[in-house]
Formats: sequence, structure tokens, C-alpha cells
Amino acid sequence: MSEDRIPSVSSLRALVSHEEWTELTSRTPQTYLPGEALLEQGGSGTHVLALEEGLVKVVRTDRDGKRRLLAFRGPGEVLGEMALQCGGERLAYVWAMSKCKASIVFADDFRRFVRDHQLADRLAVMASHRLREQTEIHDGAVHERLAMTLLRLVEVSGGESSFSLIREELGEHIGVGRKAVSKALEQLGPGTVRAGRSRIEVISVAGLRKAISDRDAT
Repeated sequence: MSEDRIPSVSSLRALVSHEEWTELTSRTPQTYLPGEALLEQGGSGTHVLALEEGLVKVVRTDRDGKRRLLAFRGPGEVLGEMALQCGGERLAYVWAMSKCKASIVFADDFRRFVRDHQLADRLAVMASHRLREQTEIHDGAVHERLAMTLLRLVEVSGGESSFSLIREELGEHIGVGRKAVSKALEQLGPGTVRAGRSRIEVISVAGLRKAISDRDAT
């Protein structure tokens, strides 16, 4: 990837000090291999995971069997916190896209951490920001939405450029079919992004930004 590293998006790690993050991740981290579930939809919200390394995708299967790829999360994120606030049942799966390391933080310990460090308001703002992202990803031309998705992937991963994703998954995320994703990839061009059978590689962050800025200018 030719452009300079872009800043990471908001995460819990960005909200706390090094010492506070070290406190949260004091347990020996668990290792998860690509394709392994870190959290399961319908499971009990007994704990959260503090993601220290790796990239994950959040996927929900609806009652009719439709699968939706809701979000991507990277290092510094806390996974599964919604289940602590929404009746204790997990609303989606979290799957490892790469080798991941995450520390288990039990529910009572996480609530105490949030209370002791007065994080409730900041976590609420972060949740609102994530909701806005999920709304924006369905607005605009397909190639613009795809560019936004890939740019956020680079951001949450901390500057990675190659991702284990197929066209169908990208379609699940932005709400279109495989053919529409393929057409959008062609519109962005091989100088911006290249797609193989099971991997997507970002070649130019500037090209992704241009696609998004072109949308905002219209």
C-alpha cells in the first residue's frame, strides 16, 4: 500500500490510558485462529473480550436464515459488550478473520472497570458512532459504499492492506449481491483495489478516499 498510514478509528483502547488498558487485559490472552468463533450468537453475555491482536467480523443470522455482516473490529476493541446491556443474549457471531489474541473480561469486572474510570458516556458516544457507520454504509452508489467499507477495514486493522474476504461477504455488509460488488471493484480499478477468490487487497488508500470525496461533493 503506497500511501501513509491512516489513523485508527475510535476504540476502547483509544479512550483509556496504557495503564488502564493493561489492567483490563491482565488475564492471559486466548488465541483464535482464522475462521474460529470468538463469540456465538444466542450465547450468554457472561463476559466481554478485549481484542489485543487480529481482525474480526461481526455476523448476524436472522430468523429467516439471512446472513448480515454487520461490522469489522480490530485491536483495541472490546467485543460482546452489547450482551451485557441487552438482556444478556448475544445478538451476533464474532468470527476471526486473522489470527487473534483476546483477553476475557468477566461481566462484573467490565462493569466495575467502566464505573471506576467513568467510561459510560464515552462508550455511549462510541456506540452512536458505530450506529451511524452502519447507516452510512447503505447510502450512495455501490462503489462508494465499497470504498468506505475498505477504508474502514484499513483503519480498524491499524493499517493492514490485505483481508480475508470474498465478494459475497462484502455484499452482505453493504446490502448488494456478488455481481454488484464485482462491478464496483471494476469501477474502483486495479490501481485502488485488487480482489482474488478469497482475499481483497487495498492498493491505494488515496483512491478509496477519492471515491468517497467524489460522493460527498455531489
